[in-house]
Amino acid sequence: MDIKTFQPTEYKLKCLECGKEFTEDNHLLACDEEHKPSFLRTIYPQESFEIKEDNEGMFRFSQWLPLRKHIKNDGHPVALKSENLAAKLDLDDLWIVFSGYWPEQNADMRACTFKQLEAPPVCSRFLDDPRTIVVASAGNTARAFAEICSINEIPLLLVVPEVGLDDLWSTSHFSDKVKLVAVTEDADYSDAIELSNIIAALPDFVPEGGAKNVARRDGMGTTVLAAVTESGRIPDHYFQAVGSGTGGVAAWEAAIRLAGEGHFGENHMRLHISQNYPFTPLVDAWTRGSKTLFEMDDDVARHLIQQTTAHVLSNRKPPYSIAGGVYDALVNTNGIMYSVTNEEAKAAGELFLESEGIDIAPAAKVATASLQQSVEKGLVSKKDMILLNITGGGQQRLFSEQKMNYMKPHVIVKRKEISEETVQKLFG
Repeated sequence: MDIKTFQPTEYKLKCLECGKEFTEDNHLLACDEEHKPSFLRTIYPQESFEIKEDNEGMFRFSQWLPLRKHIKNDGHPVALKSENLAAKLDLDDLWIVFSGYWPEQNADMRACTFKQLEAPPVCSRFLDDPRTIVVASAGNTARAFAEICSINEIPLLLVVPEVGLDDLWSTSHFSDKVKLVAVTEDADYSDAIELSNIIAALPDFVPEGGAKNVARRDGMGTTVLAAVTESGRIPDHYFQAVGSGTGGVAAWEAAIRLAGEGHFGENHMRLHISQNYPFTPLVDAWTRGSKTLFEMDDDVARHLIQQTTAHVLSNRKPPYSIAGGVYDALVNTNGIMYSVTNEEAKAAGELFLESEGIDIAPAAKVATASLQQSVEKGLVSKKDMILLNITGGGQQRLFSEQKMNYMKPHVIVKRKEISEETVQKLFG
């Protein structure tokens, strides 16, 4: 696919609370009616699903992506049936969907994260918008957006806590149109979100939207599309580690579309989503049967986050209660949540490397450990079709073969300095 052959996707947006439909996009992030918070969902007119092999990168799934303009991209998720890890876990039908660098499996997502599936459709959806896109990230999302926006020369402002700065690397050079704001003094992802929201309210900037952006969710949902294309059916179980839980919601939405398509079986896909102990706000709320998250003292939250190894799973304000969000996805799929310790995650990562021959990211280690827990507890059966989303992998392999470029902060803001006054001085 190139700019001459690109065809925009037809779609509508539907509010999951009141059912209102919008035929004009205008980068809507929420319904304009007065009711409780709700996600919008994309409605695509063409239900019959097919891969468009001639399209570039992940745009082979363009039929179910809200695309409005051509975006260069060169990576897509790779699905394969596991033999070695499956044998270790005594499972007959274990599938892996891999986002990262694994040449032997034709996986070539150089950002080594499935967040690289969010950036192209999100950028495509910003049709002819001259404003700078603002993205808050714990690290991985920033790296993916920096990669795609650099390739396409799209103005981007990243807001990342200090702990995530080492994640801002690339095998290619960053564009001058991509800028980085670092939040220091033990800042975490929530601080980056707070600062980004203030910046995005300025006239020259526009918020990317996070979980409320349908392009982000539909992009992540291509992991399920890739797996179902290879396996021919909707999985019985889906495993992923989460911070916000948006990836789990995206998988649920993709399964709903596939079931409506009619060629891949009924949708009985059960969500199994996990977090890195001791920071487990989603697990805690779900385990107690609560539809709302529990209030957590700011200092306590920071202390717990600092004890986790998968710091990208540290969203303190995930979309749990919103209509169409994490709670609804878990209820709809009879889902299960898991708490995974650093030690369990480390052992799971070693098992994956030993059995499959490729390194995986900390969040993917958490997901693999949750699969081990489910097997031990008898929550999955030997013959069930299981899909394990390895949301990032191959980074060590890539580093051993390629030279890395690192992005340095253009602006540094201390956590205690986050305010409208500071933002006006720096960006107003």
